Amino acid sequence: MKNIGIILAGGIGSRFGGDTPKQYVTIFGKEMLWYSVEAFRSAKRVDDLIIVVDENQMREGRIAREYGVVTVQGGATRNHSFKNALDYIAAHHPDCEKIIENNAACPMITSALIDEFLEKLDDYDYVNACYKITDALGSYRDRVADREDFYLIQAPDAYRFPLLYQFFDPASKLCHPAHQLPLSAKEYRYFGYDDNYKVTYPHDLRIVEVLMERRAAEQNDGK
Repeated sequence: MKNIGIILAGGIGSRFGGDTPKQYVTIFGKEMLWYSVEAFRSAKRVDDLIIVVDENQMREGRIAREYGVVTVQGGATRNHSFKNALDYIAAHHPDCEKIIENNAACPMITSALIDEFLEKLDDYDYVNACYKITDALGSYRDRVADREDFYLIQAPDAYRFPLLYQFFDPASKLCHPAHQLPLSAKEYRYFGYDDNYKVTYPHDLRIVEVLMERRAAEQNDGK
């Protein structure tokens, strides 16, 4: 039974701006995508890795050559891109048991976190990286919203592959795969990924650099 990693790297980064999609800009001399690839390759529980890229990258082939990985062409939406990756796994890895996906714009992921998520799938159907809401929460429909009723979800997320593949519909308006699973599916909410950060705007690069510097300092202090 195989565990497969998926990195979504096919977005154009319209909010980020510039001529280069954000997943290919550099952080400390490395492409942002590199950090996710390195984490997946260092994970002990990952057997194979797939990167979803846009049509131009698929045709040019640079990512496949430079990273030595399988690439899958993305679709018109995130859901369609993810479905293309799932279809590839179903066709080429029929023995796949678990998958874990990450957004290339979330470069703080670690191999230890990947392994922990996959291990949790021994007892759960899916794992979400979750975050408490610390500010006041507003609602377009109701004047008062209790933040204790909600939590944030960010990549990575992990799933038992057969269950997800059965229920995932790329045409769904739901943008998070776990929301398409039946209510009977067993969820693990992981609240321990404290320094995760998604790059959306150019100034976010400096925030990620600070987080990486802090993590490196903490690791050095722990030696």
